[in-house]
Amino acid sequence: MTLQQTKRAVIPAVAASWLVLCVAGPSAVQAEDSDADAAGGEGASKEGGGEEKKRLNSVRLSGVYEFHLLEHRDSATTGEPLHTRENLGGFEIAYERELIEEHLSIELAKPFLFSADTWETPFEATLKGLFVKGPWEGYIGAILIFNIRIFSDERAQFEGQKNILSFGVGGTIGGSYHFTEHWALELGVDYGYVPTDPVVTHEFMFALGGVYHF
Repeated sequence: MTLQQTKRAVIPAVAASWLVLCVAGPSAVQAEDSDADAAGGEGASKEGGGEEKKRLNSVRLSGVYEFHLLEHRDSATTGEPLHTRENLGGFEIAYERELIEEHLSIELAKPFLFSADTWETPFEATLKGLFVKGPWEGYIGAILIFNIRIFSDERAQFEGQKNILSFGVGGTIGGSYHFTEHWALELGVDYGYVPTDPVVTHEFMFALGGVYHF
């Protein structure tokens, strides 16, 4: 094959190859860009999902007011009827863990309650059903209560005993509002029935405090 013939064969082939590259090149680049964007979007989505992961644990610190309805009983020293109502104040520390996200949780709480002649240190385990709508979270639940009541020396003389160990059951209802991803304000109302206590039969607790989710 002569040089002239070679040129005539090569030039059309190069031109055809160049045309194919011009047509296919942008399509390939666009496809690669689309794949990269899709991969980037998926990664961003995963990253975003990681940031929005539900926080299932929380701790709470609340101020507490508690009202007691006491048994009808007489003083161990004077024989006169004793008070049948009692008011206490204090604070409560609690830890909560969601067992089923946005539906069920368990809370372990430790209130510390005081009055002029009484100190109480209960322990409460609460199973809660949760109702979540946006930043609002409501709940209703059942409580197991273990308590130790400690009376002042003067009241212990009237009651006839210094310390009382008791068990009870109860219910709770309340809700919280989430200001941020981590912080919320919670209000709760508890009722406790304590059949094993010779002094206190019914308890009503009101708690308002801050919650930190993590």
